[in-house]
Amino acid sequence: MSRIFDALQGTRSETADLLPALMEGAPDEQWERTLVPGPPRPVSLDPPPAIPAVAAGPVVVPAIPPQIRRVKLAVAATVPVLPFENQHGAAAEQYRILRTKIVHHPKKPRTIGITSPGTGDGKTVTAINIAGALSLKVAAKILLVDMDFRRSAVHTLLGLPRSPGMAEVIEGACTFEEAVVELEGYPNLHVVTAGESNVNPSELLESARWHAICERFRAQYEFVILDTPPAGVVADWDLIQLSADGIVLVFRPDHTKRNSCAKIIESMPKEKLIGIVLNHTARWPFGAHTPYGYGSHAVYGDPPAQEGGRPVKQPSRKPSDRK
Repeated sequence: MSRIFDALQGTRSETADLLPALMEGAPDEQWERTLVPGPPRPVSLDPPPAIPAVAAGPVVVPAIPPQIRRVKLAVAATVPVLPFENQHGAAAEQYRILRTKIVHHPKKPRTIGITSPGTGDGKTVTAINIAGALSLKVAAKILLVDMDFRRSAVHTLLGLPRSPGMAEVIEGACTFEEAVVELEGYPNLHVVTAGESNVNPSELLESARWHAICERFRAQYEFVILDTPPAGVVADWDLIQLSADGIVLVFRPDHTKRNSCAKIIESMPKEKLIGIVLNHTARWPFGAHTPYGYGSHAVYGDPPAQEGGRPVKQPSRKPSDRK
C-alpha cells in the first residue's frame, strides 16, 4: 500500500508543477487553493464485477408497418356514387341525413350491412355513398367492404382493381394491409374489394379468420359498411348479418316487387333492422328532382314522406310488379 501511495503522490506533484505553466497569469493563491492535496482515498484491490453474458442470436428489428395504397378514383360521369360536389347538392344532402340517422341511432351500430331483396335495387350505390358521407366527418375512419363475392360491384363503380380483396384476406393469401386502399380525395375512407377465390363464399365466412377480421375492423374503424349479397338469396347473407350490428334495407320503388319487400322485412331480425332506404325515387321529400334520382329515403318506422300535408305520390307501377 505504501508504494501505491508514493506513486500517487508523485503523480500529483508532477501535475501540480505543470498546471501553472499552462495557465499563465493565474493567481498563485487560486492554484494553491486548488492543488492542496487532501487525505489519500482508499484504493480497492478487489476484482471488478463480472459482466453478464449476452445470449447469442440475431438482432430483431421491429417491422415497419406497410403503407396503405392510395388510389385515384376512376368514376364514370354517369355513375351516381360519391355525389358530394356542389352540382350534386340535393343528393349529397340526402346521404348526409342518412349519416346523421346512423350516427345518432339509439342502438349505436358500428358494423352495418347494406342489402336489398334482389339485384338492381341500388344497394351497392347506397353502401358507397353512405360510407362516403360518414368519411366526411372530421377524424372518422370509415371502412367500406365488398362482401358480395358472387356479384361484386364496388371495384367496378369506383374504378379499382378487384384483387387483392377480402376473399384473399380471409384465405390468408394476402394481408389486410395489402388489400385495403385509400381513395384519393377521401383520406378517411378505406375500401376493400371482394377479391377472387375458388372457394365457396359460405366456406370462407364459416372460417375463424373471418371472425378475427371482424374484430380487427371494430378496433381500427369507427364505422364499417358492408355491401352484402341480397338478403335470403344465398347462405352468405345469413353468415354476414350475424357479424353486423345493424342492417339497412334498400328498396327501389320502380324495380323492387312489393311481395319481396314484405318477405324481407318479415324475415329480418328486428333487433338489427335500423332503416330502409327508398332508392331511385322520382321525387324527394321537398318536391325537387335529385340530379340522378338517387338519395330519397325513409327510415324504418317513420311515416311516409309528406309534401304540402299530403303523401308524396310514388311512380306508377306495372301490373306485373304488384304481385
